[in-house]
Amino acid sequence: MNQRNASNRGLTRRQWVVLATSTLAGCGGGTSSASLPGTGGTGIFAQGTISGFGSVIVNSIKFDDSAATVLLNGVVSTAADLRLGMVAEVQGLRNAGDALGTAHRIEVWSIAQGYVEQVQPGQFVVAGMVLQTDAATVFDGVSSVAALAVGMPVVGWGLQVGADGNRWTATRVALVSNITSTISTGLVAGNPASHKVNGLSMAGTAANSLSEGQMVQVQGSLANTGLRVDTVRILGLQSATVSQGELEIEGMVTSVISTTRFRLGNQEVDASGAANLSLPTTVALGSRVQVRGSLEGSVVKATTLEVQTAQKLDKVQIDAKIEQFTSVGNFTVRGQRCDASTAKITKGRAAELKVGVRVKLEGTKAGDVVNVTSLEINA
Repeated sequence: MNQRNASNRGLTRRQWVVLATSTLAGCGGGTSSASLPGTGGTGIFAQGTISGFGSVIVNSIKFDDSAATVLLNGVVSTAADLRLGMVAEVQGLRNAGDALGTAHRIEVWSIAQGYVEQVQPGQFVVAGMVLQTDAATVFDGVSSVAALAVGMPVVGWGLQVGADGNRWTATRVALVSNITSTISTGLVAGNPASHKVNGLSMAGTAANSLSEGQMVQVQGSLANTGLRVDTVRILGLQSATVSQGELEIEGMVTSVISTTRFRLGNQEVDASGAANLSLPTTVALGSRVQVRGSLEGSVVKATTLEVQTAQKLDKVQIDAKIEQFTSVGNFTVRGQRCDASTAKITKGRAAELKVGVRVKLEGTKAGDVVNVTSLEINA
Protein backbone atom coordinates (compact mmCIF):
# COMPACT_ATOMS: atom_id res chain seq x y z
CA MET A 1 0.00 0.00 0.00
CA ASN A 2 1.01 3.59 -0.54
CA GLN A 3 2.54 4.82 2.69
CA ARG A 4 2.36 8.43 1.55
CA ASN A 5 -1.37 8.78 0.99
CA ALA A 6 -3.28 11.62 2.60
CA SER A 7 -4.77 9.46 5.33
CA ASN A 8 -1.37 8.60 6.79
CA ARG A 9 0.55 11.86 6.52
CA GLY A 10 1.78 13.74 9.61
CA LEU A 11 0.06 16.79 11.04
CA THR A 12 1.49 20.23 10.43
CA ARG A 13 1.19 23.12 12.86
CA ARG A 14 -1.18 24.97 10.50
CA GLN A 15 -3.57 22.00 10.40
CA TRP A 16 -3.66 21.77 14.18
CA VAL A 17 -4.31 25.48 14.67
CA VAL A 18 -7.45 25.22 12.53
CA LEU A 19 -9.11 22.68 14.85
CA ALA A 20 -7.20 23.13 18.07
CA THR A 21 -10.34 23.48 20.18
CA SER A 22 -12.24 20.47 18.80
CA THR A 23 -13.19 17.70 21.22
CA LEU A 24 -12.87 13.92 21.08
CA ALA A 25 -14.73 11.04 22.66
CA GLY A 26 -12.99 9.75 25.76
CA CYS A 27 -13.16 6.14 24.57
CA GLY A 28 -10.48 6.77 22.01
CA GLY A 29 -12.28 8.33 19.10
CA GLY A 30 -13.95 11.70 19.04
CA THR A 31 -16.60 14.23 18.28
CA SER A 32 -16.32 17.54 16.54
CA SER A 33 -18.03 20.75 17.62
CA ALA A 34 -20.65 20.49 14.84
CA SER A 35 -24.20 19.50 15.81
CA LEU A 36 -26.09 16.50 14.56
CA PRO A 37 -28.54 17.09 11.74
CA GLY A 38 -31.97 17.88 13.12
CA THR A 39 -34.24 17.12 10.18
CA GLY A 40 -34.97 14.33 7.72
CA GLY A 41 -34.85 11.37 10.11
CA THR A 42 -33.36 10.46 13.46
CA GLY A 43 -29.96 11.91 14.25
CA ILE A 44 -27.17 9.47 15.04
CA PHE A 45 -23.64 9.83 16.35
CA ALA A 46 -21.45 6.74 15.97
CA GLN A 47 -17.86 6.40 17.10
CA GLY A 48 -15.90 3.24 16.39
CA THR A 49 -13.43 1.39 14.23
CA ILE A 50 -13.95 1.29 10.47
CA SER A 51 -14.51 -2.34 9.47
CA GLY A 52 -15.53 -2.03 5.84
CA PHE A 53 -16.42 0.00 2.80
CA GLY A 54 -18.94 0.33 0.02
CA SER A 55 -20.81 2.41 2.45
CA VAL A 56 -18.39 3.07 5.30
CA ILE A 57 -19.06 0.59 8.12
CA VAL A 58 -18.73 1.71 11.75
CA ASN A 59 -20.16 -0.32 14.65
CA SER A 60 -21.80 -2.65 12.12
CA ILE A 61 -23.77 0.29 10.70
CA LYS A 62 -23.38 0.98 6.99
CA PHE A 63 -23.33 4.72 6.32
CA ASP A 64 -23.81 6.19 2.87
CA ASP A 65 -20.76 8.46 2.70
CA SER A 66 -21.26 9.82 -0.82
CA ALA A 67 -22.20 13.32 0.38
CA ALA A 68 -20.35 13.39 3.70
CA THR A 69 -17.84 16.02 4.77
CA VAL A 70 -14.69 14.08 5.65
CA LEU A 71 -11.87 15.34 7.87
CA LEU A 72 -8.66 13.37 8.41
CA ASN A 73 -6.47 14.87 11.11
CA GLY A 74 -8.25 18.16 10.58
CA VAL A 75 -7.68 18.20 6.83
CA VAL A 76 -10.65 18.18 4.45
CA SER A 77 -10.45 14.91 2.52
CA THR A 78 -12.75 12.46 0.75
CA ALA A 79 -14.35 9.19 1.78
CA ALA A 80 -11.89 7.42 -0.55
CA ASP A 81 -9.11 8.38 1.90
CA LEU A 82 -10.65 6.44 4.78
CA ARG A 83 -8.92 3.18 5.71
CA LEU A 84 -9.64 0.01 7.66
CA GLY A 85 -8.86 0.29 11.36
CA MET A 86 -9.17 4.05 11.61
CA VAL A 87 -11.34 5.17 14.53
CA ALA A 88 -14.03 7.40 13.08
CA GLU A 89 -16.80 9.62 14.38
CA VAL A 90 -19.84 9.69 12.13
CA GLN A 91 -22.64 12.22 12.46
CA GLY A 92 -25.71 11.67 10.34
CA LEU A 93 -29.20 10.24 10.12
CA ARG A 94 -30.78 6.81 10.46
CA ASN A 95 -34.38 5.69 10.71
CA ALA A 96 -35.23 3.55 13.73
CA GLY A 97 -34.42 -0.10 13.15
CA ASP A 98 -32.69 0.58 9.83
CA ALA A 99 -29.29 -1.03 9.30
CA LEU A 100 -28.32 1.75 6.89
CA GLY A 101 -27.57 5.36 7.71
CA THR A 102 -26.56 8.53 5.91
CA ALA A 103 -23.33 10.19 7.01
CA HIS A 104 -23.21 13.99 7.00
CA ARG A 105 -19.80 14.30 8.65
CA ILE A 106 -16.97 11.81 9.21
CA GLU A 107 -14.00 12.81 11.33
CA VAL A 108 -10.85 10.81 12.05
CA TRP A 109 -7.91 11.72 14.27
CA SER A 110 -4.83 9.63 14.97
CA ILE A 111 -3.97 9.14 18.65
CA ALA A 112 -0.20 8.81 18.33
CA GLN A 113 2.45 10.06 15.97
CA GLY A 114 6.20 9.84 16.30
CA TYR A 115 9.22 7.55 16.14
CA VAL A 116 9.15 4.05 17.62
CA GLU A 117 10.94 4.08 20.98
CA GLN A 118 10.66 0.42 22.03
CA VAL A 119 9.38 -2.82 20.50
CA GLN A 120 8.24 -5.78 22.58
CA PRO A 121 6.15 -8.86 21.72
CA GLY A 122 2.65 -7.64 20.89
CA GLN A 123 3.28 -3.97 21.63
CA PHE A 124 5.47 -0.96 20.98
CA VAL A 125 6.06 2.52 22.43
CA VAL A 126 5.66 5.80 20.54
CA ALA A 127 5.34 9.34 21.98
CA GLY A 128 5.48 7.79 25.46
CA MET A 129 2.37 5.69 24.73
CA VAL A 130 2.18 1.90 24.86
CA LEU A 131 0.28 0.66 21.79
CA GLN A 132 -0.81 -2.96 22.12
CA THR A 133 -1.62 -4.96 19.00
CA ASP A 134 -3.78 -8.00 18.38
CA ALA A 135 -5.25 -10.01 15.51
CA ALA A 136 -7.63 -7.16 14.68
CA THR A 137 -4.89 -4.53 14.29
CA VAL A 138 -4.49 -3.37 10.68
CA PHE A 139 -0.92 -2.66 9.57
CA ASP A 140 0.18 -0.47 6.67
CA GLY A 141 3.77 -0.51 5.45
CA VAL A 142 4.82 -3.25 7.87
CA SER A 143 3.38 -6.74 8.29
CA SER A 144 3.26 -6.90 12.08
CA VAL A 145 4.57 -5.38 15.29
CA ALA A 146 7.57 -7.72 14.99
CA ALA A 147 8.56 -5.90 11.79
CA LEU A 148 8.79 -2.55 13.58
CA ALA A 149 12.17 -1.22 14.70
CA VAL A 150 13.29 1.59 16.96
CA GLY A 151 13.41 4.86 15.05
CA MET A 152 10.71 4.04 12.51
CA PRO A 153 8.19 6.89 11.92
CA VAL A 154 4.64 5.71 12.58
CA VAL A 155 1.07 6.94 13.04
CA GLY A 156 -1.41 5.04 15.21
CA TRP A 157 -5.18 4.92 15.67
CA GLY A 158 -6.78 3.10 18.58
CA LEU A 159 -8.84 2.80 21.75
CA GLN A 160 -7.81 3.57 25.32
CA VAL A 161 -7.04 0.46 27.40
CA GLY A 162 -5.52 1.65 30.65
CA ALA A 163 -7.27 3.87 33.17
CA ASP A 164 -4.05 5.90 33.34
CA GLY A 165 -4.44 6.81 29.66
CA ASN A 166 -0.98 5.46 28.80
CA ARG A 167 -1.96 2.13 27.20
CA TRP A 168 -4.00 1.82 24.02
CA THR A 169 -5.15 -0.95 21.71
CA ALA A 170 -3.91 -0.10 18.24
CA THR A 171 -6.64 -0.55 15.64
CA ARG A 172 -4.39 0.65 12.82
CA VAL A 173 -0.63 1.28 12.58
CA ALA A 174 0.90 2.96 9.54
CA LEU A 175 4.54 3.39 8.66
CA VAL A 176 5.00 6.86 7.14
CA SER A 177 7.78 8.57 5.23
CA ASN A 178 8.52 11.19 7.89
CA ILE A 179 7.20 12.83 11.04
CA THR A 180 6.71 16.60 11.13
CA SER A 181 5.38 16.72 14.70
CA THR A 182 4.71 14.48 17.68
CA ILE A 183 1.23 13.53 18.90
CA SER A 184 0.58 11.99 22.31
CA THR A 185 -2.78 11.22 23.94
CA GLY A 186 -3.31 10.60 27.64
CA LEU A 187 -4.04 12.01 31.09
CA VAL A 188 -2.41 15.19 32.34
CA ALA A 189 -0.26 14.52 35.41
CA GLY A 190 1.43 16.88 37.84
CA ASN A 191 0.89 20.52 38.76
CA PRO A 192 0.88 23.41 36.25
CA ALA A 193 4.59 23.99 36.73
CA SER A 194 5.44 20.39 35.81
CA HIS A 195 2.63 19.06 33.60
CA LYS A 196 3.32 15.74 31.93
CA VAL A 197 1.48 13.47 29.51
CA ASN A 198 2.63 9.87 29.12
CA GLY A 199 5.83 10.78 30.96
CA LEU A 200 6.62 13.67 28.61
CA SER A 201 7.14 17.03 30.28
CA MET A 202 5.05 19.68 28.53
CA ALA A 203 6.21 23.22 27.89
CA GLY A 204 4.66 26.17 26.08
CA THR A 205 1.70 28.47 26.61
CA ALA A 206 -0.72 25.99 25.01
CA ALA A 207 -0.15 23.61 27.94
CA ASN A 208 -0.36 26.19 30.74
CA SER A 209 -4.14 26.05 31.16
CA LEU A 210 -4.32 22.28 31.56
CA SER A 211 -5.41 20.61 34.79
CA GLU A 212 -4.30 17.34 36.32
CA GLY A 213 -6.54 14.44 35.31
CA GLN A 214 -7.73 15.90 32.01
CA MET A 215 -7.69 13.54 29.03
CA VAL A 216 -5.91 15.39 26.24
CA GLN A 217 -4.36 15.01 22.84
CA VAL A 218 -1.30 17.21 22.45
CA GLN A 219 0.87 18.05 19.45
CA GLY A 220 4.26 19.66 19.28
CA SER A 221 7.97 19.20 18.84
CA LEU A 222 9.90 16.62 20.86
CA ALA A 223 13.19 17.43 22.57
CA ASN A 224 14.88 14.97 24.95
CA THR A 225 12.07 13.82 27.31
CA GLY A 226 9.95 16.95 26.83
CA LEU A 227 7.32 18.13 24.41
CA ARG A 228 7.07 21.74 23.27
CA VAL A 229 3.28 21.88 22.90
CA ASP A 230 1.78 23.87 20.04
CA THR A 231 -1.85 22.79 20.40
CA VAL A 232 -4.06 20.94 22.87
CA ARG A 233 -7.37 19.17 22.41
CA ILE A 234 -9.46 18.33 25.49
CA LEU A 235 -11.15 14.98 24.99
CA GLY A 236 -14.72 14.20 25.99
CA LEU A 237 -18.23 13.79 24.62
CA GLN A 238 -20.13 17.06 24.48
CA SER A 239 -23.88 17.22 25.14
CA ALA A 240 -24.38 19.89 22.50
CA THR A 241 -22.88 17.56 19.92
CA VAL A 242 -24.70 14.29 20.56
CA SER A 243 -27.92 15.25 22.34
CA GLN A 244 -30.15 14.51 19.35
CA GLY A 245 -31.11 10.96 18.41
CA GLU A 246 -28.99 7.87 18.90
CA LEU A 247 -25.52 7.49 20.29
CA GLU A 248 -23.37 4.43 19.52
CA ILE A 249 -19.81 4.22 20.78
CA GLU A 250 -17.10 1.59 20.90
CA GLY A 251 -14.40 1.36 23.52
CA MET A 252 -12.38 -0.75 25.93
CA VAL A 253 -13.55 -1.16 29.52
CA THR A 254 -10.92 0.57 31.66
CA SER A 255 -12.73 0.32 35.00
CA VAL A 256 -15.84 -1.29 36.51
CA ILE A 257 -17.33 1.27 38.91
CA SER A 258 -20.28 -0.80 40.16
CA THR A 259 -22.59 -3.56 39.03
CA THR A 260 -24.24 -1.16 36.57
CA ARG A 261 -21.55 1.42 35.80
CA PHE A 262 -18.22 1.24 34.00
CA ARG A 263 -15.90 3.33 31.86
CA LEU A 264 -15.20 2.91 28.18
CA GLY A 265 -11.83 4.60 27.93
CA ASN A 266 -12.41 7.79 29.89
CA GLN A 267 -16.18 7.85 29.28
CA GLU A 268 -18.54 6.82 32.09
CA VAL A 269 -21.44 4.53 31.10
CA ASP A 270 -24.58 3.88 33.16
CA ALA A 271 -25.93 0.48 32.06
CA SER A 272 -28.68 0.20 34.69
CA GLY A 273 -31.30 0.53 31.93
CA ALA A 274 -29.61 -1.74 29.40
CA ALA A 275 -31.87 -4.50 28.16
CA ASN A 276 -29.09 -7.09 28.01
CA LEU A 277 -27.00 -6.18 31.04
CA SER A 278 -25.13 -8.97 32.81
CA LEU A 279 -22.40 -7.39 34.91
CA PRO A 280 -19.74 -8.13 35.89
CA THR A 281 -19.40 -11.30 33.77
CA THR A 282 -20.39 -9.62 30.48
CA VAL A 283 -18.41 -6.43 30.92
CA ALA A 284 -15.00 -7.03 32.44
CA LEU A 285 -11.80 -5.05 32.47
CA GLY A 286 -10.27 -5.12 29.01
CA SER A 287 -13.52 -6.05 27.25
CA ARG A 288 -14.17 -4.30 23.95
CA VAL A 289 -17.77 -3.12 23.99
CA GLN A 290 -20.26 -1.32 21.77
CA VAL A 291 -22.86 0.74 23.63
CA ARG A 292 -26.06 2.22 22.27
CA GLY A 293 -27.93 4.88 24.19
CA SER A 294 -27.92 8.62 24.84
CA LEU A 295 -25.76 11.19 26.56
CA GLU A 296 -27.17 12.72 29.75
CA GLY A 297 -24.81 15.30 31.14
CA SER A 298 -21.40 13.67 31.01
CA VAL A 299 -22.69 10.08 31.32
CA VAL A 300 -23.78 7.74 28.55
CA LYS A 301 -27.09 6.07 29.45
CA ALA A 302 -26.95 2.67 27.75
CA THR A 303 -30.04 0.97 26.34
CA THR A 304 -28.11 -1.98 24.88
CA LEU A 305 -24.53 -3.15 24.94
CA GLU A 306 -22.57 -5.77 23.03
CA VAL A 307 -19.20 -7.28 23.90
CA GLN A 308 -17.10 -7.62 20.74
CA THR A 309 -15.64 -11.08 20.14
CA ALA A 310 -12.33 -11.68 18.40
CA GLN A 311 -14.18 -13.35 15.54
CA LYS A 312 -16.34 -10.29 14.92
CA LEU A 313 -13.45 -7.84 15.20
CA ASP A 314 -11.50 -9.85 12.64
CA LYS A 315 -14.12 -9.56 9.89
CA VAL A 316 -13.92 -7.20 6.92
CA GLN A 317 -16.39 -6.26 4.16
CA ILE A 318 -15.39 -4.20 1.12
CA ASP A 319 -17.39 -3.29 -1.99
CA ALA A 320 -15.21 -1.20 -4.33
CA LYS A 321 -13.11 -1.17 -7.49
CA ILE A 322 -9.67 -2.76 -7.70
CA GLU A 323 -7.00 -0.07 -7.55
CA GLN A 324 -3.90 -2.21 -8.09
CA PHE A 325 -3.67 -5.76 -9.37
CA THR A 326 -0.76 -8.17 -9.46
CA SER A 327 -2.51 -11.50 -9.04
CA VAL A 328 -5.50 -13.14 -7.38
CA GLY A 329 -3.34 -13.37 -4.30
CA ASN A 330 -2.22 -9.74 -4.38
CA PHE A 331 -4.53 -6.86 -5.28
CA THR A 332 -5.57 -3.61 -3.61
CA VAL A 333 -9.07 -2.33 -2.86
CA ARG A 334 -9.70 0.89 -0.87
CA GLY A 335 -6.00 1.07 -0.07
CA GLN A 336 -6.07 -2.43 1.44
CA ARG A 337 -3.98 -5.31 0.09
CA CYS A 338 -6.07 -8.46 -0.38
CA ASP A 339 -5.34 -12.14 -0.97
CA ALA A 340 -8.18 -14.06 -2.63
CA SER A 341 -6.14 -17.11 -3.62
CA THR A 342 -8.30 -19.39 -1.44
CA ALA A 343 -11.56 -17.42 -1.66
CA LYS A 344 -14.89 -18.89 -2.67
CA ILE A 345 -15.91 -17.00 -5.80
CA THR A 346 -19.71 -16.72 -5.76
CA LYS A 347 -20.01 -14.60 -8.90
CA GLY A 348 -17.71 -14.19 -11.91
CA ARG A 349 -14.33 -15.77 -12.61
CA ALA A 350 -10.87 -15.09 -11.22
CA ALA A 351 -9.63 -14.41 -14.76
CA GLU A 352 -11.85 -11.30 -14.81
CA LEU A 353 -9.96 -9.59 -12.00
CA LYS A 354 -8.05 -6.47 -13.06
CA VAL A 355 -7.71 -2.78 -12.23
CA GLY A 356 -11.07 -1.02 -12.38
CA VAL A 357 -13.20 -4.13 -11.83
CA ARG A 358 -15.65 -3.80 -8.95
CA VAL A 359 -15.54 -6.56 -6.36
CA LYS A 360 -17.52 -7.33 -3.25
CA LEU A 361 -15.55 -9.29 -0.72
CA GLU A 362 -15.61 -10.60 2.80
CA GLY A 363 -12.54 -11.68 4.67
CA THR A 364 -10.42 -11.59 7.79
CA LYS A 365 -7.54 -9.37 8.89
CA ALA A 366 -4.00 -10.72 8.88
CA GLY A 367 -1.54 -7.93 9.60
CA ASP A 368 -1.23 -5.84 6.44
CA VAL A 369 -3.42 -8.08 4.29
CA VAL A 370 -7.06 -9.17 4.19
CA ASN A 371 -7.48 -12.88 3.55
CA VAL A 372 -10.58 -12.99 1.34
CA THR A 373 -13.03 -15.81 2.10
CA SER A 374 -15.87 -14.84 -0.25
CA LEU A 375 -15.65 -12.87 -3.49
CA GLU A 376 -18.13 -11.47 -6.02
CA ILE A 377 -16.75 -10.08 -9.27
CA ASN A 378 -18.72 -7.51 -11.25
CA ALA A 379 -16.67 -7.26 -14.44
